[in-house]
Amino acid sequence: RMSMDGDYEGGVWIDGEFYYESKVERRAQTKEEATYGVFGNFEDYPGSRARKLQTASLAKPMNFVGGDLYKSADVADQYKGGVSGAAPAEGDTKKMEEEDNDEEEAMPKSALEIRRQARLEREKRRAVEEGAGRKRPPPKPRAVKADRDFGKWSKTSGGLGLKMMKAMGYKGGGLGKHSHGIVNPVKSKLRPQQMGLGYGGYKEKANMTQAELDDDGDKEEKPRAQKPKKRPGTNWRAGKKKPAKRVYKTVDELKEEAEKRNAPELVIDMRGPHVRVTSLDKVADLNDGTEQIQGDGWTPTGSANTLPELKWNMDALVEHTESDVHKTLQAITNRENTLKALHKQRKVIADRVEKQKKAAESLELIVTLVDTARDRAASINVQEEGPLARSGVYADTFEMLRDRHPQEFELYGLPRVAFALGAESLKKALRGWRPLAPSASKPNTLELTAMLKRWRVVLEGDEGTGAFYQELLEETVLSKLAIALSSCDVRQFAKPIALLEHLRPALPPPVYRHVLLEYVSPRLRSELSNWRPTRDPVPVHTWIHPWLDVLPGRALGDLFSQIRSKLADALRAWQPLDGSALVLIEPWKGVWDRRDMWDFLSRSILPKLRHLCARGVQVNPKREDPMPFRAVVRWHKVVPLHALASMLLTDFFPKWVKALVAWLRAPPTPDKFEQVLRWNKGWSSEIPDALKAHPVVEAQMRRGLDLMNAAIQNEPLDPILQSMAKAFPAQQEALRREAQKYGEGAAAAAPAANASAPKKARRPLLGGDLSVKEVLEKLASKMGLEFMPNLKKGMRDGCEVYTFGRCNIYIKGQTLFVHVPARGGGGAWKPFAIEDLLQMAK
Repeated sequence: RMSMDGDYEGGVWIDGEFYYESKVERRAQTKEEATYGVFGNFEDYPGSRARKLQTASLAKPMNFVGGDLYKSADVADQYKGGVSGAAPAEGDTKKMEEEDNDEEEAMPKSALEIRRQARLEREKRRAVEEGAGRKRPPPKPRAVKADRDFGKWSKTSGGLGLKMMKAMGYKGGGLGKHSHGIVNPVKSKLRPQQMGLGYGGYKEKANMTQAELDDDGDKEEKPRAQKPKKRPGTNWRAGKKKPAKRVYKTVDELKEEAEKRNAPELVIDMRGPHVRVTSLDKVADLNDGTEQIQGDGWTPTGSANTLPELKWNMDALVEHTESDVHKTLQAITNRENTLKALHKQRKVIADRVEKQKKAAESLELIVTLVDTARDRAASINVQEEGPLARSGVYADTFEMLRDRHPQEFELYGLPRVAFALGAESLKKALRGWRPLAPSASKPNTLELTAMLKRWRVVLEGDEGTGAFYQELLEETVLSKLAIALSSCDVRQFAKPIALLEHLRPALPPPVYRHVLLEYVSPRLRSELSNWRPTRDPVPVHTWIHPWLDVLPGRALGDLFSQIRSKLADALRAWQPLDGSALVLIEPWKGVWDRRDMWDFLSRSILPKLRHLCARGVQVNPKREDPMPFRAVVRWHKVVPLHALASMLLTDFFPKWVKALVAWLRAPPTPDKFEQVLRWNKGWSSEIPDALKAHPVVEAQMRRGLDLMNAAIQNEPLDPILQSMAKAFPAQQEALRREAQKYGEGAAAAAPAANASAPKKARRPLLGGDLSVKEVLEKLASKMGLEFMPNLKKGMRDGCEVYTFGRCNIYIKGQTLFVHVPARGGGGAWKPFAIEDLLQMAK
């Protein structure tokens, strides 16, 4: 954390954030502070780096003071002579030298400090001189004659500058209080680049006339030689200097040039192993007695002293020649390599040209074939050759192109061309086509399927991943197919199913599934919504079962949920003695999932069958009615056997054994046992064989025979009855395990006592005669909650989804299902009580 105490007032840190009341106002930085920073010496304000801004008084007169030119390193020497070069007294010379030595020892680093010390020294000397009674004489005015042309320019400008200078005290002559300054204005001169006034010993002349300044300027300001303009394109690389041209001269030419310049001409001798530098005056010494200058060159003598030089020259020539030979060999090798590369590149280019030539020929052939196909299609008589003849011509052409030129077919985008021509021809052929109403002038389904299969091969190829074929179907077939299937009579299922079966080979699997889910399934759901199970004379399975092999499982699941919901509503007022319910439900065994079937039976069928078996079935030998019992046991084809066995074990066999024991213990009659035997056979014949083979039912019937045998032999019946009572819990447990084995719960195996036990009645919210939907409507209006159909959710298990407050619900029979969302998304539908729904909706 950085400290900000010096920048802000009332600052405080709160939870890592800095808050303040106001910023500290600071004076703006001066130019001197920005230039010198911490190296500046500002003593006017102790405790602060700032230097007071000194404002000039405008009331005081302005004076011109002559200045001197000096270097920063020679400041101390310039101020030894006082102001304007006045010589100090002789007595002060030693003192000033000591002071100068002290100043040199403690020389400040900054220019401001140098100026301040110089000012202090001048004041100190002035004070010393005034104390000694001496007054420094004023400087003598410079006796410089002004230029005649000086001030001519003021005649045209009105002399504004001269007027301003006279107002400031100027009386003519030199500048300054004592007229010791310059007389003529400063003339602009051409100086070396970036050189200031007085730099490097460059002396300025102040008392010069205008003519002298002009002459001096002419001497000093030499015009620069203009460089010849370069021709464009001669030097293509920026910054590259053109090499100097080598010029060869003879000794006589060099002597003549040296005599003209009156200066010796240097000569570099490189004839030997060592380089020697001399002049033409000593050219005779170069020969060393071994060479003589003759005319334009030299001729070696026959002296033996020349052999070392000759040997060195020969070695130099040999090395130079060897270097040339190596360079030549390298050049030859490079040219051979270049030639090989060019030959290789020529071969590659030739192959490429050959391929492009073949591609051009193929393209020309393709264009010719397509144009020929278009001409043939335009000349076809549809009335004679059929509506699909033009499409067949295009299909033949593109099939041949795909087989013979597969690469060019994909490279030149022929699938798109085929799609355009095929779609156009099929649109004309299918204009006015009704899939479910065949016509002689329109193609039938089989012909259309064969043509579509050909176009599928052309547009999809071997991989079957092309999108052009699906676009072709959407623009030609699917639109008409959607109209036909969405408005057809699904109860007359023969024509729609035949149409789909014929078109299935020509439709890709995703397209065929789309047709079933988007066109057929909504039409079936719409028909089921208008179906009334109690009034419709045609059972629903007669026109739904044919669609089982056509529709996918997803669509069938929605249809089955809607059918079960309709049947559950119709079975509310159903009586078990009515056999029509069995006719409606029995065809769905094996079609519905076993779990869905069990849920449906346990809610709509089994409670009424148990009630009928417990109270409707009367076992009385004197007055018997087998119809209720028959109404119960005939459901063995639909209801699981363990549920019927549990129902008979708890609600029928106790009454049957009680009646049998009472009859056997009654006073004997001549034909008593024969009547008991016929009675037992009668009840046994009412039980279906599949139910009679169940272990629990078989054990009960066997116990009845044991009781009759014991009565015939005059044996006591109580041991048998006791054994039956002991075996009852074990039989119930066996039925419960059997139900759990199939995942069908133990509700059917509950004992009669528990089934018939009175339950604590639940207090209805708004009355017991209202349906669940009516109860929710009244609760929503009473509590101000929203209760309306949810169009986005649609249907769920064949039931409409509603929005109740903040919840999504649907009502299936008398059960309320609520969507419980999960944390990570999604959720599940769960049964809810109305009280729990109200808490969740709030």
